[in-house]
Amino acid sequence: MILCVTPNPALDRTLVVPDFRLHGVSRAAQVLISAGGKGLNVARGVLRLGGRARCAGLLGGHTGRHFTQLAEAEGLDGEWTWIEAETRFATIIVDGSGHDASLVNEPGPPVSDEAWQRFTQSVIARAAGDANAVTFSGSVPSGPSPVAFAALLDACRASGAEVWLDSSGEWLRAAVDVRSINVKVNADEIAALAGRAVESLDDAVHVAQAIRERCGWQRCAITLGRQGAVMAGVEGLWVTSPPAVRSVSSVGSGDVFLGALAHRLAEGATEADALRSAVAAGAANAMSVGGGRFALNDYRDILMRVHLVCRA
Repeated sequence: MILCVTPNPALDRTLVVPDFRLHGVSRAAQVLISAGGKGLNVARGVLRLGGRARCAGLLGGHTGRHFTQLAEAEGLDGEWTWIEAETRFATIIVDGSGHDASLVNEPGPPVSDEAWQRFTQSVIARAAGDANAVTFSGSVPSGPSPVAFAALLDACRASGAEVWLDSSGEWLRAAVDVRSINVKVNADEIAALAGRAVESLDDAVHVAQAIRERCGWQRCAITLGRQGAVMAGVEGLWVTSPPAVRSVSSVGSGDVFLGALAHRLAEGATEADALRSAVAAGAANAMSVGGGRFALNDYRDILMRVHLVCRA
């Protein structure tokens, strides 16, 4: 089972707005309201590929209750920690013009020390139970410190579960001193940490290898959208690229990538096979609206055409 942790979830409103223009009046042709946040998309990806997933996060208020109803209706099991403040919203606009979707995230609610303690105890207990892997995705609400977040990562790692982190800024920097975890980030996120541009697969190769060795991480995976992905791991250094697909929205593609990667590794797949599956799932997700709702036929077709090279 993969435990998919989203410290700062949101109720997603996805609007399909043909010919969307700023500074004018637009009409949505389709509206999708769903339990959102990066970890929810990770879980959707795991379930789509036949795995088991459970979600965890901090929820509050009427929005939080609506969130749990939507998650339950979708078949997403949850381990929710309740707080007083209202869960935030996120708005996604898909215009169908061939441009990528636009995403607007509201700030997360404040979290007290007491609520954070309840949350961490719940996550650690589940990690020590039946979780093969624990994924931490996205930002953390205001209140907890980066030091407290690093302690949570380390405690889950000490429980025996594989720990994956997909975050940015201070939350990614907090993981620098947490050894033996796995990190999946995009090019912009790792560039901010490395202090150098990551614009190509070759750039990502050098950065992934250097940061993995410096931080003592088990694996470092870097995604670069249409270019593909790189992973420095325990079995080697891998470079992959997907075939060209007609992208509708990349929202959730990195999350689905992580879900497929963690799921396939937990199944016992090699790093090479797991990375191929992750790239195929991420590309298939970009062909649909709504994170984690990709078609298995698209995934299988793309998987057959993913190009992979071992660089070390």
